[in-house]
Amino acid sequence: MRTQVTKTVVGGLVSALLLAGCTPAGDDATPQLSLAVETSKGDPLADMLLAFADRLDATLGDQVSVTVQSGGATGDEEAVLQQLRAGSVDVAAVSGSVASLDPTFDIMEVPFLFTDRAEATEFLDGEFGQEMSESLTEEIGARVLAFGENGFRHITNNERPINTPADLSGLKIRVPGSPARVSLFENLGAAPTQIDIGEAYLALDQGVLDGQENPLKVVDAFSFHEKQQYLSLTSHIYSPVYLTMNEQTWSDLPEDIRSGVEQAAAEAAEISREAGAEADRTLKAKFEEQGMRINEADVDAFRRKVAGVRDEIAGGIPGDFGDRVLARTDD
Repeated sequence: MRTQVTKTVVGGLVSALLLAGCTPAGDDATPQLSLAVETSKGDPLADMLLAFADRLDATLGDQVSVTVQSGGATGDEEAVLQQLRAGSVDVAAVSGSVASLDPTFDIMEVPFLFTDRAEATEFLDGEFGQEMSESLTEEIGARVLAFGENGFRHITNNERPINTPADLSGLKIRVPGSPARVSLFENLGAAPTQIDIGEAYLALDQGVLDGQENPLKVVDAFSFHEKQQYLSLTSHIYSPVYLTMNEQTWSDLPEDIRSGVEQAAAEAAEISREAGAEADRTLKAKFEEQGMRINEADVDAFRRKVAGVRDEIAGGIPGDFGDRVLARTDD
């Protein structure tokens, strides 16, 4: 009898054994996949990985055995990426940190690259997304199985509504570990501060930070709205979730299992995007009910202010990829 699909969060010694490549092969050589993500259920990254595990179960049943490690069981996102690269993690849901290993992914750091979700989906599911996946395979030996949604990013803070770039002057804003994101907020006059997302709530509570920038679903997942008075809708960056697989793991899978993995990934991406759209429809009302003040920022003023940043980021991407993307989106 083949091994039943399992979806568990593991830690401690069990996690260490998995990361050391000690996952048992099984008497019937059932493919075993170790899945990892930095965050926990409720966050877009973890939710996409869990959806992928569920869809694998529905698609392949007991043809594969799956272990899910979430909530930081294997470390932060940078650690998860290194484990994916080494093959001690087979599948990972990651976000902007991937650009530290493959600068092609800095294209998603270009501010105001997309005007809506449909435009972003068309870009990622088309030839540009395929080029990004191929680049990742060349750089770190991993492929993008599917692009889910982290979402359009907005700014929260405790000082004032952010209507124009001038309103950001001097504010300590938490940003992820991305040089391009730091450059963006420096250009906008803020004081970008790189703090692990798991530590951001306490930093906001203690006044170490004035604010942060994230999609609404992430604001909700980490309860940032409990410590922030203002939400300014800037939509300055669209952040995907990258569901990635180690290339050697992919190559070792039988063809029929690969087909099931691709189907499960595509379905997980659709679930992820629908969740992002639903969050945008419902969370603003929730935040207002809990006391947040919400304003629509002057997006045109922001876009004009960061025109040079757009060119700088695109110009730093190897080859002509960045220039081709800007030429397409600026048409």
